[in-house]
This record gives sequence, C-alpha cells and structure tokens, in this order.
Amino acid sequence: MENTASDYYGRESIGRILLRIAPPVMIGQLIQSLYNIVDSFFIGKYSSDALTALTVIYPLQLIIIALAVGTGVGVNTYMARKYAHNSPQDADDAAGTGMVLELLSWAVLAVLAVVFMRPYVMTSATSEAAIDYAVTYGNIVSIGSIGVFLEGNWTKVHQAKGNMRRPMAALILGAVLNIILDPILIFGAGMGIAGAAAATVAGQVLAAVITAFGAVKKPPKFKKMLHFIKRIYFFGYSSIFMQALYTVYILALNIILAGFSDAAVTVLGLYYKLQGFFFIPLFGLQTCIVPVLSYNYAAANYSRCKQTMNFTYLISGAFMVLGIIGFVLFPTQLINLFSDDALVHEIGKTAFPIIGSGFISAVFGLVMPTFFQAIGMGIKSTFLSLLRQIFCLVPIFWAFSLIGLNYTWLSFPISETISGGVGLIMYAVQLKKWKGRAALKSSTNAVIKPSHSGVIITVAREHGSSGKQIGKLVAKRPEIPFYYKEMTALAAQESGLDKEFISELNANSPTLLHDLYLSTHVVQQAVAAQAKIIKKIAESGSCVIVGRSADYVLRDRPDVLRVFIYADNDVKIRRISEEYGDDPQTAERNMRRADSARAAYYRNISGKTWGDRQNYDLMINSSDGVEKCADIICEYAKKR
Repeated sequence: MENTASDYYGRESIGRILLRIAPPVMIGQLIQSLYNIVDSFFIGKYSSDALTALTVIYPLQLIIIALAVGTGVGVNTYMARKYAHNSPQDADDAAGTGMVLELLSWAVLAVLAVVFMRPYVMTSATSEAAIDYAVTYGNIVSIGSIGVFLEGNWTKVHQAKGNMRRPMAALILGAVLNIILDPILIFGAGMGIAGAAAATVAGQVLAAVITAFGAVKKPPKFKKMLHFIKRIYFFGYSSIFMQALYTVYILALNIILAGFSDAAVTVLGLYYKLQGFFFIPLFGLQTCIVPVLSYNYAAANYSRCKQTMNFTYLISGAFMVLGIIGFVLFPTQLINLFSDDALVHEIGKTAFPIIGSGFISAVFGLVMPTFFQAIGMGIKSTFLSLLRQIFCLVPIFWAFSLIGLNYTWLSFPISETISGGVGLIMYAVQLKKWKGRAALKSSTNAVIKPSHSGVIITVAREHGSSGKQIGKLVAKRPEIPFYYKEMTALAAQESGLDKEFISELNANSPTLLHDLYLSTHVVQQAVAAQAKIIKKIAESGSCVIVGRSADYVLRDRPDVLRVFIYADNDVKIRRISEEYGDDPQTAERNMRRADSARAAYYRNISGKTWGDRQNYDLMINSSDGVEKCADIICEYAKKR
C-alpha cells in the first residue's frame, strides 16, 4: 500500500505532525483576531463609550462569521466529496450555489440590521453615546459584510482544491489594510467609530477580492440548485450552530452586565479579545488534532490517540500559563492598551485575575469536545460544548449577578472546572473501554478471487430480510465468489484502518447524527477504500456482493444486476429474534436503527434514496422464503 497523507498520521512522530500542521492554522487565527484587537486599540484611544459599542456589536459580528463560514464549510465539504468521486461539475455547481447563498444571507442580514439595530443595541448598552456609537458601527459592518460572506465561500472553494496560500494571503493583506486604515480614518479623517467600521469593511472586501480569482463559479439552474442548497447546509449546519452558541452566551452576559454599567460590558469585551490572543495555540491545536485522532482511532492505534491528547495538554497548558501570568499579574497593563477609563480599570482589576485563574481548566473544557468529535461521538462532543457555554456559564453568571458584579466573574473558573472535569471523566471512561483491546490493526489474509466473466450481483437488504443468506445461496448455484465480510477485510488492507472499524461503520453511527458522522474525514477514508475494493472485485469477474452500496459504486458498469431484498415487518422481527435472541420489542428497535443507518450511508455516498425502486433491477420480498428468492435472482441473472 502506498504511503498516503493519512498513513502519515499513523506513523510520524505526534510532535512532528502537530509542529508541521499547527503553525499555519495558528497564524491564520492570529490574523483573524487582529481585526477586533486593532479596532479596540484605536477606538479605546478615541472614546470609552465607543469601546463599549464594539463589545455590544461583537456578538452580531460573530453571527455574521457563523453564517458566512458555516455555509463555506458546507460548500468545502461537499466539493471535497465530489472531487473524490470524480464529479468536478457537481463541485463547481456547489461552489456557484454557495456564492448565491452567501449573497442572500448578506442581503437578509443587512436588512434586519437596519431595522433592528437600535433595539438590539439597547439590550446591552445604557448611555446614549454608547448606543449611538454601536448603532453606527453595527450598521456599517453589517451592510458592509458582503466581503465576509463572499470571502467565506471563495476561501473554502480554494481549500477544497487544496489551495491554502491564496486564502492565507487574503487574510494577511486584509488585516494589514485594516491596521493601516484604522488611525487614518478614525483620527486623520475625523470619522471616529465610523472610520473603524469602514477600515474593517475595507479589509474584508480586499480579502474577498483576492480570493475571488479562480473561485467564482456559475450557479446551476434553480431546480438543480435546491439539491445543492440542501447538501451545503447539511454539512455546514454544525459549524453554524456551534458558532451561534458562542454568540448566544456572550449576548446573554452582555445583557446581564448592562444592568450594572456600560463599563462592565466593556471589560467583558476586552477579556474576550485578549483571551483570543492567548488561546490561539489551543484553538489551533483543536483544529489540527482532529485528523490525527480520527485516523489513529480508526486504525485502532489507541496509544497514539492518548499520546496526541497528552501532547495537546502539554502545549496548551504551557501557553495557558502565559495567559494566567498576564491576566492575574498584569491586568492594569493589559487594560491600559485599550482604555483610560477609571471605572473600566476598577472593574477589570478585579475581573481579569479571577477569570484568568480558570485558564488551566479551560484547556480540558475546550479539548474534550474536540476529542469526542474526532472519534465520531458527536453527541458527547455537543453535550460538552453546551455544558461549558450554556448550561454552566450563563446560569452561574446570572446567579452571582444577584449578589454583586464582582462575584459574576467567578462563574468563569467555576464553569471551566465543571465542564473540564466532566470531560476528563468521560475521557477516562473512553480510555478504560480501549484498555485491553488490541492496539494493532486486525490482520487478515482475505484475497480477491478471480472468476469467469458474466454478471455481478449486488444485494442491498433490509435488516432481518435474510439478504445475506440469499446472496450466499445465489453465489453457490454457479459457484462464483461471495463477498461480505471479505470486503471490509480487503478495505482494511487497502486503507490501513482497523477491520472492525470499517465493518461497524453503520453500527458506530450515532442514531441522531448518521450523516454528520459519515461526513468525518476518517469515515470518508474508509468509504473510499471500500469503493476502491468493490471496483477491484468487479474487475475480477462474476460474483455476489452484499451491502456497502455496491450497486451505486458500480453504477457505470453494464454487467451489474442490482437487487434489493425486503420483507414484511413481522417476518423480519421474527427472524431477528431467532438469530440474535432478542425479544420482539428489542428486535423491532434494532431493525429500525439498522435500516436507518443503512439508508443514511447510502444517501451520504450517493445522494439517492435507499430502497427506491428506480435504483434497482429487482425488488424482492423474502417473506415467502430465501430459496424462492435465490431462484428468482438466478433465473433473472441467466437472462441477463
């Protein structure tokens, strides 16, 4: 087997892998954070009320980024899949559809901003000056956010093609233009906070213009576009949702703090902007450890998964110590960078050390959701994110606000400790499950058996329909090879992944998140390996292939007979009960779960409906017996 990029994740030193892939991600995130930091620096010198305005508008900016980047993530994921399936036109159509979606999102948001900006601002600011500044800044960055939306799509189009340089150049040049224009427009042109907003918009538009080259694609016709819209948002909704959660809890905290003073709102905004600077290594590692964990989990290299996590703890913890030093020992100096307001300093001197004391716990609170996401346990990942951002922080913050402003800051270290502690317990349980399992990949001697030319019979089947047994009977009649478990063994050899992981792709898929699980990198790698093996099997002559959407994989071959086996529910439940010893209720539940997973798998790789008559040559009800079904298939195959 050739040494692929994914194989690199399983062989190279963990430290060397992360040191190679993490710095570019960290640089990109650092540049992204400069937009808000630079604006805050210059606006802080202009007016304390204007600095409050930036904090009030910050959640709105996060909403813009969530919609723009989340849609882009959907485009990127779908395009990458279509390139893998050698369908470049579909990839281009997805890119064109994404551009239309970004423009529509921008137009809707811009209109809503103009209509609701002042009521929104008044939830988080009290002074007339701060309100007016926030409305001005918010309207300009919202109406001017077309650059963010278009760049969000075009950057992901480039990344889907493997081009990382142009998006990075766009980020750098956009940030540089923002930095240059801020003092010129705020002070030189006398535009004040409107100048800061204009500088931000200019930087974003420049980034969009740079990424436009080579990424602008013509959208498909409307009817066809509907299909792409559905798939783009399917792959992008998770990113939009998680970013929106971040917005919700910051907005909630702003509203609570507005009840004390605008200065308290300003302090929270300064914390989040400074926190982003210290947390950049951690955020970068969050992104970079996902493919490493995914590959080694799928390859059953659990010791490398643990090693990756330990390395992440070590690097993140070291940088968090720097954050603690800054926030605990030098709060005044940090605040001085942005504000001379006495009340901001008074509140910040209390808030920053308290918040900073929870930075070590934050390492675990942030890394644990990423760990579970990487190994395909999306529900656990989402739970930990919700626990940290919503279930802990907001209620505790509100409860302490009833006692006094200084107590509210305690909610940060407390919520970080709770979420990080729960995450560590769940991680320990997972390690215990891994303990005792073979760390080496499953070995196998499976081979592809040559056969005479003729017909290739693919069998898709409902759980409990006896489709596997029918397939075996069909293979025995003319003595042709039968492939079921052998396929997963061969795919394991092809990909370097664990045989059991490939075999149980559907069984491991969480009930509520089939498609999200199946879209992960390592699962797609397993799917691609299976498809490659199925095509190799078909090249070797007549055979029977059960499962794994072989009918779709071999869709372009004229010598394929596509069969779908189904049965009456009562028959399937009885068969499942007899084979597995389940009671009828458990059998029915397992039947529905298995069929749901198979349908999701088929839809994920084909975009078609599992069990739809249009996708098969034969649809057979096996309720009357497996022998009769085998006879029908063999007779039909002879005619073919």
